Amino acid sequence: MIKNILALDLGKGSLGMAISRSGMFVTPLQNLRFAATHYEKAIEGIREVLLTEDVSLFVIGLPLFPSGDPCEMTPIVIAFIDMLHEAFPAIPVMQQDERNSTVEAAEMLHQNGKNAKAQRKNIDSAAAVIILERFLRSIGQMD
Repeated sequence: MIKNILALDLGKGSLGMAISRSGMFVTPLQNLRFAATHYEKAIEGIREVLLTEDVSLFVIGLPLFPSGDPCEMTPIVIAFIDMLHEAFPAIPVMQQDERNSTVEAAEMLHQNGKNAKAQRKNIDSAAAVIILERFLRSIGQMD
């Protein structure tokens, strides 16, 4: 069983994070905001998380069009994966299809009483939860 998995949902100016310490349950972490395309700030934010969390694997959402074709963010995420390898060479990185994860996250937050305005602060971390849950299901660690 894989434990201590950190999921990442990268946007142009934000990074949502979620963690599974047990390999079965997922907890959202803080949502990082940074100036658009300043991804080194996202790396710094991950570095801060690693001060308190024992992470054995990164799972990053891979953005794709509904057809499965690469979208505008796909090469940005691929370049960010290279940054992760360089900054944290001992932690492997897996990609997880993130299609519709933000839509699912918005629905989940809405069901929990968060309107669209209230969702903005948490939507990326909620999407990271969806991404990590999908990954855990894909490897048979979650129903």
